[in-house]
Amino acid sequence: MPVRYSNCKVWLGYGLGFSSSLTVDGAQIVANDVAVDAEVDCEGKVIIPAFIDAHAHPVLAGREMFGPEVSDCLTILQIQTAVATWMQANPESHWVVGGPYNRSISPDGTFSAGWLDAVSTTHPIVLHADDHHTIWVNTLAMQLAGVVPGAPECLVPGVDVDSTGSPTGTFRESEAKNLILHRIDAGLVSADSDAISWAHATLLEHGITATFDAWVDKELAESYASAAEHALLRVNTKLALWLEPEKWRNQLSEAQQIRSRISAIKSEFLEVTSVKLFVDGVLGSATAAVTEPYLSTGEYGTKFWNYAELKEVCRAATALGFGLHLHTIGDAAVSLALDALEGIAQDLREQNLLSPVLVHVELLRDDDLTRIREQKIRVNLQPLWSRPDDLLNSCRVHVGDRADRLYRTRELVDNGVSVAFGSDWPVSSVNPFLGLYTAVTRRLPGADETQNPDQSISLEQALMAYTSEAAKQTGLAGRESLLPGMKADFLIISEDPFTDLEALPRTKVLQTISGGQTRFARH
Repeated sequence: MPVRYSNCKVWLGYGLGFSSSLTVDGAQIVANDVAVDAEVDCEGKVIIPAFIDAHAHPVLAGREMFGPEVSDCLTILQIQTAVATWMQANPESHWVVGGPYNRSISPDGTFSAGWLDAVSTTHPIVLHADDHHTIWVNTLAMQLAGVVPGAPECLVPGVDVDSTGSPTGTFRESEAKNLILHRIDAGLVSADSDAISWAHATLLEHGITATFDAWVDKELAESYASAAEHALLRVNTKLALWLEPEKWRNQLSEAQQIRSRISAIKSEFLEVTSVKLFVDGVLGSATAAVTEPYLSTGEYGTKFWNYAELKEVCRAATALGFGLHLHTIGDAAVSLALDALEGIAQDLREQNLLSPVLVHVELLRDDDLTRIREQKIRVNLQPLWSRPDDLLNSCRVHVGDRADRLYRTRELVDNGVSVAFGSDWPVSSVNPFLGLYTAVTRRLPGADETQNPDQSISLEQALMAYTSEAAKQTGLAGRESLLPGMKADFLIISEDPFTDLEALPRTKVLQTISGGQTRFARH
């Protein structure tokens, strides 16, 4: 039953120009000269391909949605008030888990357990930071986890302690965070079906019909499997299973079992494609691996893998058919990852897999930009990070004027590197239109200050990174354009950014069509 969307401005894809109509037959786009059974008058609106968020954490966003939301809080008092208000409205909750809090509220990035003790000493409180590599907790949460003065847990890297050796309440990176997070009630995880349903509805509202969940452990994978079995998934979802140093051999064996379990469900919406490796931390916590020392600590951050083990895990995962998704923020981490991938170049050539992906790539050396191109490595960037906001400014205390050289988007694109975009939601907004605006302007809406504006790209290049390049990175076929033969995944949007870039921040999705079916309509 062919349907024609007419009286519209259809962006067909990068370098393909525009059309005044789009014809769909079932789940596929067909030529505009075929006979149709129905016609939709779009009243002059713009149609673009649906977005693909190639690096996000939808379930984490969903989990936070059901706890205290403090992202708009600008002071400690506002955070305390928000948490207290939520607790009064949710008296049945034992653990209080929410976020994300703005790390720049505290100049040195350290948050005291005592500030949360002022809210409650009877309920453990855990708040995730806006980088999602840090948590802030109250004293009771630490006591329940056995993190008390003099305990061996206080010696774990990433546990902030004061001059007496007592934990402050700030925990950075996975090893330290897990001391607390592994104690949280299992009941929170059992609510993941609600988190997934909410997250997928939110993605569709923003025009995202496919996503790549880039940090999935065994428990989260089971939540996805259960959601697939109960037909709760509405967005095409690819999973990257997390592997940790020293534990990865057992985890890789588990990853094979998880992949088989999910494959047996035969869901059109769910597939395990990759493994996730954290090569380093983040700049805002001074844990990203850098080649020049941090101004704040005099140290060089943290490499979570050494060369030999990183090369070995990459080779082993590749041999089992998993793609590689590597978190690399500091320039030293990018170099290490490229060294490891170069060491298994022959293995990569022999496997018909997704190309390896370096994610974030915030600091980048000139010679490594060349190596990325030569090794045909894909790069996933978070466009919203390349603007002078609190997230960026929280890094300046650590990296100084290196913050002005972050996110070399244009140089990567101009050098022929395949660049896809992801939001890293809930670290930053899931809204692709804000990401597009930032990629093109490198500034906040309505502001004059820019961040490294020479690295801005064109609107068409930014759209390509959120659509066709994201499809290549995640292994989605038929999403290269809106030409006949492609999949009918597209959006009707409220504004025309091709004539007015400043319209991007206020642009809304009016309809999200996926597989030829309307999945979201704004009323």
